[in-house]
Amino acid sequence: MFKKLNVKTLIIILVVLAAIYYISTLTGNQERSFRDVVVEIDTADVTNIFINIPKENLEIVLSKTGQSEWEVSGMGNKYPADRSIVTNILSQFAKMKPERLAATSEAKWDAFEVSDSTGTRVILKDGKNELADIFIGKFSYSQPPQSAQQNPYQQQQQRGTMTSFVRLTDDTDVYAVDGFLKMAYQNDINSYRNKTLVNVNKNDISKLEFRYPDRAISLTNDEGIWMMNGQPADSAKTVNFINSIYRLNSSNFVDPSTQKISDATYKVSIEGSNFTPIELLAYPTSDTLIKFVVTSSINPGAEFDGSKATLYEKVFVDETAFLPDME
Repeated sequence: MFKKLNVKTLIIILVVLAAIYYISTLTGNQERSFRDVVVEIDTADVTNIFINIPKENLEIVLSKTGQSEWEVSGMGNKYPADRSIVTNILSQFAKMKPERLAATSEAKWDAFEVSDSTGTRVILKDGKNELADIFIGKFSYSQPPQSAQQNPYQQQQQRGTMTSFVRLTDDTDVYAVDGFLKMAYQNDINSYRNKTLVNVNKNDISKLEFRYPDRAISLTNDEGIWMMNGQPADSAKTVNFINSIYRLNSSNFVDPSTQKISDATYKVSIEGSNFTPIELLAYPTSDTLIKFVVTSSINPGAEFDGSKATLYEKVFVDETAFLPDME
């Protein structure tokens, strides 16, 4: 009788343990069911980035054209791309790790803006091989917790929590990841374009040439002394001008159909060491609001509105920009 009791007790214990193991397996997997990483790729392998924004019915394609050169195409147009934007997008994938599982069913897709009609779909390819296919969705921001013991400076130093929601195209799960991912995906092709007119080390600039319809201005650096047309220039003014143009960018592109009424009438050449000479041109237009279309030799195909952000006035200056002030 005692032996039978032990056997029965042992069987009951084994059944209970098996049930506990089975239940814990089911619930445990549900609690830990999200991935360690959302996507796992070597971003150096990426040659194409396809961006689809369904709300705008817009598809943008970023394609690698050289060692570090990219171009952007969309809406029937193709332009050199802003490499910093490409770098930003690729760095997102390198750092994209799930912080938590936000949803496990399709019913939540619209709420997190990761459905076919609400999310920004991004596909990465290496040639014809697909490396990643993901929807970038909603963004949320949480203020940092503020303690009564903190002083205002400490509160300013704290960073709030930026969270984006993503979903792999072939998965139902929605993941919360760190960062404001959607900021990198704008709804117009110009946002992805190369916006550079000048990008050099200011200390490498040694010569500036201005060629206008009625005169020419030449500035050269002679052992640290700037000379204008053979006469001493105001060094402080010359340095201020160089500071204003050595990292010159503009996002104010003009439509390619903008009519120019003549060849470039204003030209500025920038020369020096460690860079290829740069030529900036200004073309008069029939548009009274634009007045001049400005181009740069280092950004072929890009045409900028000379009236926006005083681009024309900033570049195509006259002698007074370099002459000492009169007493």
